[in-house]
Amino acid sequence: ERAGFEVFKFIKDNFSDKQSIIVLCGPGNNGGDGLVIARHLMNGGYKTKVYTFANKNNYTGDALRALKNFKGATKEMSFFKLRKGALVVDALFGIGLKRKINRKLKKIFNQINKSENPVISIDIPSGISSNNGQILGSAIKANSTVTFHRKKLGHVLGEGKKFSGKLKV
Repeated sequence: ERAGFEVFKFIKDNFSDKQSIIVLCGPGNNGGDGLVIARHLMNGGYKTKVYTFANKNNYTGDALRALKNFKGATKEMSFFKLRKGALVVDALFGIGLKRKINRKLKKIFNQINKSENPVISIDIPSGISSNNGQILGSAIKANSTVTFHRKKLGHVLGEGKKFSGKLKV
């Protein structure tokens, strides 16, 4: 709740309430933060679209609780549509990611990276190893990353430094 609210405040301080926003929510804690962010954005009057994974059984812990508490509509990631100019909030995968990004998500990541849409990643850009900054198959390139507690090695090493953008702790 607190992490999601802090990111909401960051967005509120840096983007217009007329800004269209897309929130991508994964099945772990990072996705839970994304759902909390989306709830605050919607309550704040932002035009917000939320994308989740098709199999809601993959959501666990805080992410599952946030999903159950989220009252807005969600769309499945397979129906992802990038709106020109929309702010993208990357809350797919955080510091726990160890596997490579698959083909379907790789296409979405490439679409986002080729666009001129602003991107905020939560904790670390999805697809970047928090341990060494390496790209795990594919990664989202953020303009800003909002992280918690402290910088991670993945923010300053390897490709992680370039993909994290401006870092806010």
